[in-house]
Amino acid sequence: MRTPTTRSLSLLAASTLLTTAAIPALAAPNPNNPDKLVAAIDADSLWGHMEAFYAAAEDNGGNRAAGTPGYDASVDYVVGELEAAGYDVELQEFEFTYTETLRQELRQTSPVERDLESTVFTYSPSGQADEAELAAPSGDPLGCTADAYGGADLTGQIALVSRGDCPFAEKSLAAAAVGAEAVIIYNNTDGAINGTLGAPSDDYIATLGVSGELGQELVAQLADGPVTVDLDLEQLVEQRTTVNVLAETATGRDDNVVMVGAHLDGVPEGPGMNDNASGAAATLEIAKRLAPVNKVNNTVRFAFWGAEEIGLLGADHYVSELSQAERDAIAIYVNLDMVAPQDHQNTLGVLQGDFSLGAERLLIDQLEADEHPTGPAGNGNNSDYAPFVAAGIPATGLLSYYDSNYHTAQDDLDNVSLTSLTHSARAVAALVGEFAYHTSLINDTCSAGRSGKPKDC
Repeated sequence: MRTPTTRSLSLLAASTLLTTAAIPALAAPNPNNPDKLVAAIDADSLWGHMEAFYAAAEDNGGNRAAGTPGYDASVDYVVGELEAAGYDVELQEFEFTYTETLRQELRQTSPVERDLESTVFTYSPSGQADEAELAAPSGDPLGCTADAYGGADLTGQIALVSRGDCPFAEKSLAAAAVGAEAVIIYNNTDGAINGTLGAPSDDYIATLGVSGELGQELVAQLADGPVTVDLDLEQLVEQRTTVNVLAETATGRDDNVVMVGAHLDGVPEGPGMNDNASGAAATLEIAKRLAPVNKVNNTVRFAFWGAEEIGLLGADHYVSELSQAERDAIAIYVNLDMVAPQDHQNTLGVLQGDFSLGAERLLIDQLEADEHPTGPAGNGNNSDYAPFVAAGIPATGLLSYYDSNYHTAQDDLDNVSLTSLTHSARAVAALVGEFAYHTSLINDTCSAGRSGKPKDC
């Protein structure tokens, strides 16, 4: 899942969402029995996928970020598994801006000397400063506009601002406008901060994040007198090519497509097991189990997105390349992102709103049957469903409410739950097993095969 810079991990207020009571009841039962696909989901197979993705990271520098060998190894695994199941696989290429931190040092030099733990925001440029004074906005700690600095000239200084109210990019641009050499953004809650500036720009200055606790310490010190730091940040920024992986069933209507997707990339900080090997593993397992069954009425398409973590780039590219007719043909997009939360934080958010057309009912029903806690999740634009919703394509999906190891090296095999992962895969299998044969729950019609002959609903 993308870091919450242009979108928040927090869920929308319940008042903005459809309630369970407002969700329409399921139509007549599917004679093809979607329970068969649910029962076919195999926990050992799911764990095997997770182990393969973990090995892809461990064998390639510890991560699976887009544009790295770890991501390429993940693609190779998915392609091999899909082809072995009988799918024709398409690799959709697209270009993106790759960034990598080559050197990062932030050290306080007064009133105390110490190294400061920091993170670099995606798309931050390089930056250097010696004995630079920190400067906070006058009266407004957020620093969203140049006016927040009250006309001060920050030439040779480093801005210190709080997270909140506006995108991180606006904070970087505002600090640049008043002459700052760099900007440090501290979290507005406990813990570290990870972020992205959204897209490359020559107008940014070096942008780093620190924890809320450290930020408050620096603010308190600044109130008593000058605070100085040294900064040495070297960033590699270059154009690279990566891919989305796409596959679909050989049978089914191509004007009533059921689509399931998950991002395959992770962040550079770690192997990305919950975020998002879990979603990729569940998507892959459903694809493999669906392949041997009888012919489906509706095409089921599977997608493994690239470069989600740096701006939903893979899904956005895919949707942007669709004609209007191809967009209209997608009956529903189902997204899996961070679907193996640990057992002590295992409540799954179910994506729902007026854009989901009640499709979430199938996910909720299966999760309740498996006695797995759920709650509503609204459109926070925080994963690959966002480009679909923006294009008017119905969407639902599953995501973690919370992960204490989010975007860290500890997002590994020891900190995911096979139970959560299995229940997530079973829930989406229940939806796919139903909608592969008819989508009457969401479009109030019954599907027909490619021959055009109506099927019972």
